[in-house]
Amino acid sequence: MSASSADTQSRILDVAEELFGDQGLDRVSVRDITEAAEVNIAAINYHFGSKEELIEAVFERRIGPLNEARLAALDEAERAAGTKTAKVEAILEAFIRPALACCLAPSKGGAAFAKLLGRCLAETRPEVEVFLRKQFAPLMARFEEAFLKACPHLSREDVFWRMKFTFGALHHWLLTRNKFVPPHAEKTTFEEQTRKLIAFTAAGFRA
Repeated sequence: MSASSADTQSRILDVAEELFGDQGLDRVSVRDITEAAEVNIAAINYHFGSKEELIEAVFERRIGPLNEARLAALDEAERAAGTKTAKVEAILEAFIRPALACCLAPSKGGAAFAKLLGRCLAETRPEVEVFLRKQFAPLMARFEEAFLKACPHLSREDVFWRMKFTFGALHHWLLTRNKFVPPHAEKTTFEEQTRKLIAFTAAGFRA
């Protein structure tokens, strides 16, 4: 792929991600994307084939590297634990920190992706749900294994629900961290907020 072709593909993905996040997957047409990206419909067909394949590409561009980073962080946490079992906090750190790097990096369009993911969690689209399940299944299986070792008092069903609640808390915070904050909490730094989220979700696993 030539540099100009790669630039066109990247621009289409950036524009699609932002429009989908702002308006929703169904409300944005291929024409909306081509006009905003200043490309013709042939460019969409050439690089992606269809709107559905473009949607998958938008998610894959972020979710693939994000989940790889999470798995690498979990591997490191388990290596650091040596012969012992990795602590719940270390496992949650491996799950949460990479998501922050992905969704909060302005230079990489992270905020747009965080908004898009939040919208898609609220606006169910069957084909997207199938795609996301496929993307997250290996990740969740790996983290489930780690949590079962760290929390032997929990059943597999318990771990599933606590992982689900953790995922919900993480994405709610990413979307609303600067909203509805009372004066007495405004000075809480981003790092302090991160530690509080990890402590909160760790308590949930230990309960």
